[in-house]
Amino acid sequence: MTMLLALFAKLFIGALLGLIISTTGVGGGVLVLPVLIWLFGMDTLTAVATANLMSMLMKISSTGVHFRLGNIPLKRSLIILSVMLPSTLIASYGITLLASIDAWHQYVQLSINILIVLAIALSLFIFCTQLFHPVTLISDASTKTVTPTSRFILPGIAAGITIGATGVGGGVVMLPILTKYAGMNIKQAIGTSVFVTMLLSGASALAYGQGGYTDLHLAVLLSLGSILSIPVAKYLLKNVSERAFQLITFIFILCSAITMLYRLLTSH
Repeated sequence: MTMLLALFAKLFIGALLGLIISTTGVGGGVLVLPVLIWLFGMDTLTAVATANLMSMLMKISSTGVHFRLGNIPLKRSLIILSVMLPSTLIASYGITLLASIDAWHQYVQLSINILIVLAIALSLFIFCTQLFHPVTLISDASTKTVTPTSRFILPGIAAGITIGATGVGGGVVMLPILTKYAGMNIKQAIGTSVFVTMLLSGASALAYGQGGYTDLHLAVLLSLGSILSIPVAKYLLKNVSERAFQLITFIFILCSAITMLYRLLTSH
C-alpha cells in the first residue's frame, strides 16, 4: 500500500511539473532541479543528471509536433547541434570525472550549485527583460537575412556548457540566442530549441548515467506523470491570458532562484 501511494505521489508531482512547464514555458532545469533536491533529497549531481534525462523524455512528443508543423529547419538545427554538443559532453563528462575523485567531489558539488544559481539568475534576467521591455521579434511567416554560423559559435558553446553542467538554459536562454545569432523567427526558435535541447539533455544524461548519477526510475515516473497533465494544460492555454502566464512564469523562476540560492548559502 505504501509503495502504491508513493507511486501515485510521484505521478502526481510529475503531472504538476508537466502542467507548469507546458503552460508557463519555464525550462525543465529551472523548475525540476529544486523539486528533485528539496522533495526527493537528491544531491546536486544526481539532480542535474536526472533533470537532464527528464528534459529529454518530456520533449520527445513536443519535438514530433514541431516537426509536423514545419518549425524545425533541419539543416540549421543540425549545425547548431554540432556546435553545442561537444561543449555539453565535455562539461558533463568533465564533471563526472572530477566528481569521481574524492578530494574534488565536494568542490564539484559547490561549483555546480553556484553555476545553477547563476544560470537561473540569468534566466530570470532574460525573462524580466522580455516581460517588462518586450522586443519585437521577427514575424512567424518570415525569416531574417541568412546569419553566418560563426556568430553562433561562442554563444552556442556557452549555452552547451550551461546545459551540460547545470541542466538549466534549454528554453529561456536558447530562444534569445537562436533569434539573435541564428537568424530564426520565433516559431523556428521554439521548435529548434525543443529539438536540440532534447538531444543535448539526452547526451548529458547518458554521460552522467555512466557515472552512476542518473535516477532512471524516478525520471521515467515523473515524465509519465507529466503526460497526464496535457488535457488540463490545453484547457488553461485556451482560457487564460498570455499576460497571466507571463506573470506566473516570473513567479516560478523567482521562487526557483531563491530556493537554490538558499541551498547554496546554507549547505556550506
